[in-house]
Amino acid sequence: MAAVAVVVLLVASAGMAFDGVFPVGALVPVVAVAAGGPGVLALVLAGRLPVWGTIPVSVLVWLTAVSATLFRVDAWLGFVPSPAAVRAALIGVRDAGGMLLTTILPAAPGSTAIVLVSFLVWAATTAGTELVLRSRAILLPAAAALPVLAVAIVFGVAGEGSAVPYAAVFAGLVLLLALVRAGRSVGALVAGGVLLAVLVPVGVVVGPVLPRAERPYDVRELVEQPPPRPIRGVSALDQVSAWLQNPQRELFTVSTSSEANLRLAVLDTFDGVSWTSSAGFVPTGGRVPGAVGERDIVEQRFTLQKLPGPWLPAADRPLRATGPGIVVDPATGALAGTQAREGLTYEVTSGLRRFSATELRGAGPAADPAALRLPDGPDGRTPPQRARLRDLARRATAGARGPAQQAAKLAAYLRKLAVNDVNSPPGHGYRSIEFFLTESKRGTTEQFAASFALLARSIGLPSRIVVGFRPGEPVGEPADGAPGEAADGAAGKAVGEAAGEVAGGVRQVRGGDVLAWAEVAFDGIGWVPFYPTPSRTRAGEGGDVAEGAPKQAREIEQAINNESSEPEPAKTPTAKATPVPEPRPGAADGMLLWLAVPGGLVVLYLVAVGVVPLVQRSRRRRAASAAGRVVGAWRQTVSRLRGAGVPVSSGALTAREVAYRAEARLGAEAREPLTVLADLANLATFGAAPVDQADADLAWRHYTAVDALVRRRVPVTRRLVRRLSPLTLFR
Repeated sequence: MAAVAVVVLLVASAGMAFDGVFPVGALVPVVAVAAGGPGVLALVLAGRLPVWGTIPVSVLVWLTAVSATLFRVDAWLGFVPSPAAVRAALIGVRDAGGMLLTTILPAAPGSTAIVLVSFLVWAATTAGTELVLRSRAILLPAAAALPVLAVAIVFGVAGEGSAVPYAAVFAGLVLLLALVRAGRSVGALVAGGVLLAVLVPVGVVVGPVLPRAERPYDVRELVEQPPPRPIRGVSALDQVSAWLQNPQRELFTVSTSSEANLRLAVLDTFDGVSWTSSAGFVPTGGRVPGAVGERDIVEQRFTLQKLPGPWLPAADRPLRATGPGIVVDPATGALAGTQAREGLTYEVTSGLRRFSATELRGAGPAADPAALRLPDGPDGRTPPQRARLRDLARRATAGARGPAQQAAKLAAYLRKLAVNDVNSPPGHGYRSIEFFLTESKRGTTEQFAASFALLARSIGLPSRIVVGFRPGEPVGEPADGAPGEAADGAAGKAVGEAAGEVAGGVRQVRGGDVLAWAEVAFDGIGWVPFYPTPSRTRAGEGGDVAEGAPKQAREIEQAINNESSEPEPAKTPTAKATPVPEPRPGAADGMLLWLAVPGGLVVLYLVAVGVVPLVQRSRRRRAASAAGRVVGAWRQTVSRLRGAGVPVSSGALTAREVAYRAEARLGAEAREPLTVLADLANLATFGAAPVDQADADLAWRHYTAVDALVRRRVPVTRRLVRRLSPLTLFR
């Protein structure tokens, strides 16, 4: 029963290693049932059915449990799984791997892919308990759990958390199984349990900081991944003009304490006529990977109203997104939905990136050929507009001292050049942008953002367009038919911005809040936003006021353009500010950590190899019977000889043969104590005559004599090396 219990715990620890793949709350009940069920069945059916009868019963019980709990399919007569239940379970196991390979982990709490965990854990526990009950192999039952741990590690590399602590617990339970199955005394079992109680927590703590533990090799790199699913539809940039013409149309509400702009779609591909997105969307159980740098945390809750298209708004950049049918583009963090739109509610945790003028001044453009591409015309020839755009961009950025200042000057130039007119015709192809820049000089945020992206690419700045919205107006306040930037709102909002805080609550976002801006990719920094659209409500101020630009973006752009001292980085107003990821320890702290952890392990090991042999000798000397003390003296002598390098093996040789081999190494002086010890051991083990306390005392005196000979005849260095061997713990 003890061995069965250890096997159940062993497989359960392997199953819990899936916690990077599934939420822990959903994983615990599945693993508990899948590990405990076969354990109970094994004990109930032990000795009553052969293997060929036990396995079908276990399969039947598993199908019933899975169909009732995971697939909600009723069983016949309450315990016989119906064909529909069997089909659902088998299809779930078959498709689970593909679902997990195409999902950003962890999977959603209600994902049926968790049936794979139930199947693996149930099968491993069944195999392990049957091996315990039907074989004498010590470690073979543990082999049944290894596939579960291996699959968990393979799938969990791309998820959150680490499987290393579970692997440490797994290793400790394997050793515990060996102690239980070896049939040692209760004292040995207690000593081994104490040692494991010390070593396993050390492994749990130390494992995650070992080399490659933080970023282990992902074997899924060897697997050809299914391509992310593109989402087709009307470009979000094509809808800007329509939204501006219907400014009071209610698109969605957002409950947040931040006034950050909300991204809808990222457009990075230009074909000469239209900007589109190359995003490939992957299902997610909540996590959105890829965020780097120091970020301020923003919590949001969205409810969609009349927002068309597949895209879902969120403050940049989403870190987590929970809701029905949400898919995400891992490259840009853009969100989209696959379910009914109107009335859809979802929650997003975003990280707003902080930038500083200092880091931007010294940064070069990122190596991103796709973000520099300017296509040829339909006839394959270079359109004349490309050369004119390049000349215009060079004039606009003349005197710039670096890529960041080029981008800042370009944004300021566009704000001074043209007027923000919501009644301007739509269009952002080559011809539309040339007409906007050279003749009409009137356009919407669509033309300003598209012009910036094309001009930036023409001078070697990798760029893309973002279509999104201003944060909207708090519910209960009158909406402005032509809303301006956030700083021009109500007096309460201005006071909140000055205080660095905003009041939380629900905000209504309408068509008139639409905003497009551009982003430029810098090496080592990532995509930095620039706002080339001038304010509609503060026109005629020399282009210094950008439509919808956050305070931080305005200050950084001004500092870059003026080459002045860097302003204090301004935090975007949020409910709480937290760097993501957390700052890593400094070099000194890291060095101390790497010195302290190995040093602690070395000290712990030295204590173990020093204490365990002493405990073993004391236990043998205080055995319950005189015969046990005689046998203990012989085993202690053999252990001493092996620890000194004397070629003896009590398992392969008789006691007399051990004595002869040791005598050849230690000399004639060892003959008497070894021969007497061997005879006493044979008498205590196989003889019919009783062994008394005098025989036990004699045996331990001869052990002392042999120990003294070993100390004299075997060099100290050899004895020390043998003493430090891990085998010392198991002699």
